[in-house]
Amino acid sequence: MKSKLAAIVLAGIAIMGTAATIIVNADFKGEWTFNEKKSKLSEGRFRMNAQKIKVTADGDAIVIERTSNTPNGESRTSSEKITTDGKPSESTVFGNNKKVSTAAWSASGEELTINSTTNFERDGNTIEIKSVEIWKLLEGGKALSIDATSTSPRGETKNTFVYDKN
Repeated sequence: MKSKLAAIVLAGIAIMGTAATIIVNADFKGEWTFNEKKSKLSEGRFRMNAQKIKVTADGDAIVIERTSNTPNGESRTSSEKITTDGKPSESTVFGNNKKVSTAAWSASGEELTINSTTNFERDGNTIEIKSVEIWKLLEGGKALSIDATSTSPRGETKNTFVYDKN
């Protein structure tokens, strides 16, 4: 009898231990609006950060629609579908420019890191911009923070963009 009870207790502990290691990734799905007051923005040049972001899921991929304002005041929306398994995903942004991104979850599932390389053609020259975005939820999921670092021939820029959930 004691050995049966011990076996049941050990099985229960094993099951509970397994259940405790299940990781649930942060849920970024929804529509988000830029909050400049909560954001930490770099000085200087015009930033084409998104004023609105819409995030949906498609299987093991995250679909991100970003609506930005251009320097001349036009609204422009770009869409990218990025798998979260670390494999490269290609999208077309800002006209016909190619962007290749990889994304991977942190061990805790609380952060998603997106590494991207975008090549822009301008006056017959190719300009490469590399970026790293670290996405995480704040305020119990009511805000989205994106720590963004981009590197181009002009140097490195760091910003923290914060968006409120609609």
